[in-house]
Formats: sequence, C-alpha cells, structure tokens
Amino acid sequence: MDITKISKCLFCDKRLRGVNLSKGQLTYFLQESAFCNYGVEQDRLAISMCAPVRRLQQKTQVFPLDVKAASRNRLTHSMEVQEYTRLITLGIVDAVKSVDLSSILSPMLTCLYNAALLHDVGNPPFGHFGESLIRAWLKKTVENRYVSSEISMVEKDDLLTFNGNAQGLRLTHTIQNLNLTLGQYASVIKVPYTIKELLLGQGKGTSGNDIHGDFYSWSYSNAGVFLSEKYLLDAIREHCNRDTRHPFATIIEYADDLAYVLADLEDAYDRGLIDKYTIINLCKKLNDYPELSAIKEHLEVSKIEQLLNQDKTQALFYLRDVVSYFYIKDLAKAISTDLDTFLLTGEPNFTLGDYPGITVLKMLKDFEYNVVYNHFEVQTLDLSGASYIQGLFNQYQQLLFESRSDFDKELYAKGGDPFNMRIASRISRRHKKVYQEALAQGQFSPMYLRIRLLVDYISGMTDTFAESEYKVLNGIH
Repeated sequence: MDITKISKCLFCDKRLRGVNLSKGQLTYFLQESAFCNYGVEQDRLAISMCAPVRRLQQKTQVFPLDVKAASRNRLTHSMEVQEYTRLITLGIVDAVKSVDLSSILSPMLTCLYNAALLHDVGNPPFGHFGESLIRAWLKKTVENRYVSSEISMVEKDDLLTFNGNAQGLRLTHTIQNLNLTLGQYASVIKVPYTIKELLLGQGKGTSGNDIHGDFYSWSYSNAGVFLSEKYLLDAIREHCNRDTRHPFATIIEYADDLAYVLADLEDAYDRGLIDKYTIINLCKKLNDYPELSAIKEHLEVSKIEQLLNQDKTQALFYLRDVVSYFYIKDLAKAISTDLDTFLLTGEPNFTLGDYPGITVLKMLKDFEYNVVYNHFEVQTLDLSGASYIQGLFNQYQQLLFESRSDFDKELYAKGGDPFNMRIASRISRRHKKVYQEALAQGQFSPMYLRIRLLVDYISGMTDTFAESEYKVLNGIH
C-alpha cells in the first residue's frame, strides 16, 4: 500500500456545509497554507475554540464536584489523551517499515489531537454514572404508555442507546454545527453503526461491541451514532469510502484507556483511597505473572517502595513510565505488523506475538474497578451527582406530557402552563432551534425530538451547572 492510498484512507476533506469558517482573511490563510492541505488545521481551530470543549473543565473524571485542582477533570484528561495519541503515532511511524509515513505525520498528529479533544465532549455531568442515569431515565420514559404510543419502535431502541460517544457526534455536528471534515468526524466514532444496524447484525467485530448485556452497564448498546445523525454516517461511508471503524478512532480508544487507568490510580492515591502498601502489593502481583516477564526487570518493586518513601510523585511517574512504554510499544508493534488490516478494519492484529503492555493495562483496569471505582467515597460522590440529574429530569419531564400546541407555546413563553413555561424558558435557544429544524424536516416523531431536546440540554450541562440548576428548581439557596 502506497502513501496516496493511506492518505485517502485516513483523510477526507469534504464537509457537508461548505467551509467551516466565515469567509474572512483567516479562512483564506488556512486554505492557502501548505501545512493545511488536509483540512484538519481548519478543524483544529474550530474545535479548540468551541464551547463544549471549554465545558470539559467542569465535568467529572472520577471525583464529582472536586475542589482539589490537582484531580483530573475531563479537559485535563483529554489533554493527557492528546499526548498519548502523539506518542502512539510516533511509535507507529517509527515501527512501520513497508512505507514511509513521515510525509503525513503532521496531519495525522493534528487529526488525532482534534479527536482526543473531542472524545469526551458528549459525556453528561458526573461521568459514566451520569450516563447510566440518563439511560435509566430514558428506559423508564419510553416505557410510559403515553410516550410509547407517540414513538416508533426504532425510535425507542435508538433512545435506549444513549452514550457519550454518540452524543458527542450529535453535539459537535447537529447542535454546535462545527461542520468539520468528514474524515475528522469519522475519527471520533467508536462504533460506526446505529442501533438498528447493530440489531440487524452489522458491525459485530471487535469494534462493534456486543449489544446484549446488562442494560445499566457502561457498555450496553454502545451504538456510535444516533438515528438523528444517520445522514452524517451515510456521508462518511460514501465520501470516506469506509463502513468500518476509522483507524484513528481505535488509537484514541487505546490512548484513552492508557490515560484514565494511570491517572485514576494517581488521583486515588492522592485522595487517600489507596495507600503506598496497596501500590507496592499491586506491583508485586504484576511481577508474579509469567506473561509479564518482559516488564518485570523494568518494574522494580524495591525502586517503587523507595520512591514512595521519598517522593510519591516520582514513584507514580516511574510506574506510569514503565506501563505506558510497553503499552505504546506493543500497540505500535501490532499495528505495524499488519498495517493493511488496521487501515481497512480499524483494528490492530494482536494474534501475532506477545503483548505484555496490553496485558498489564487490562490487569490495572480490573484492579481499579474493584478497588477505586467501587470505593465508598467514589460511590458517595456518585450518589450526590445522581440526585441532581434525577431531580432535573423529574422537573423537565413534565414537558413530555403536554399537548403539541401547549408545548410549542411553553417553549417560547407564549402561553400554556405557567410552571412549564418557566421551565422551558431555561432551555437554550440553540437547543430549541435544533428541535424546531428537525421538527420541520418531519423525519422523526415530535415526541422523539422532544425527548432528544431534554436529553441534549441536560446532558450538555457541566457538573456545577447541573448542581446549580437543581438547587434553583428545588428552592435550595
């Protein structure tokens, strides 16, 4: 495979709505610059300055409403993901021997930089627990007799698949109208299928996550695209010439895993959820596994113990350095060994060789799930966030049971129920505009769009704004 074919596989400059910026001097500068021949630099400008990215600074990583500046939020997490995507990309370029990728290194890094910054923008307040709460509310809502009679079965299935990845695509394209290149949108879709397509058996590969499972789990029905954005997915398939996951989406997912596992361990230690003896015993346990023999000589337990007694920051940096080195090395090796398959399917080929870096991260994931995420303090903070999200939906769901005429009046403060009118007035004009435009198109039922409107508004809140709104609506001062 030559560099031209690889470039076509990775980049697609087409946009659905013409140029993504107003036609000013900056637009012409970017279009005419030699470094901007793939369009991703224009995307970078739009992404870096959009409101959803700024809101990430007040969205939970693990510890909701945390006043400690050192604890990660979604923005600082995304910045760490950016760095890991850079290192992974450099590793791939260095490892691939069949073709010289250095000529497209710059657009690769920029596109991945953009994707890393966007990968969590659709996450609701209070992290993955907030995501589960919204799915639970949607399940209860669509099973209501009145609501159920107003929506189709396809729309019902679609609503039940709420997840941050699909919401992020909706947020950036439909709500914020960033109008990015199709290649850039493709790079952030984890599962490039709607729930209808998954139910029909499409996308059942590694990236097509099994849709059968615990409804309340984080992975349930993880469709990457809602029906409301199906037209964007169709455009990606047509113009990017692919119906499988984009390779960059896979790199983002692996970089995300590496970033959060190592960071959450550090944050948990910093907050006292785990102590130095837990870290030492964890490293001892890792050294006991034969499949991690390649790591053993680099992960010296005595050195970890010594550093923990001297400087916890250096100790955790040492652990992070060892794990991330082997993980990045293994991922680059798997991709470079079978580059054609990776470009075609978006999946690394891990069948050839041993990959201790991948194994050790899986072990750390299991450890943190049992010890950190299920810790009493974390669950207590989650419950606080739950009361805010559930309280907001309890107030706003009254709008679902209004007649079409009353709802239209209340939405624009032109009459109807006085309380509902005041509730509806708090929904942003941008969200109302998106609702009205979709309604005019007539593709979906009004009830489906009404539910989407509420979910768009509440899921787009920051942790602090959700807390504030809850207090306002419940008379808490």
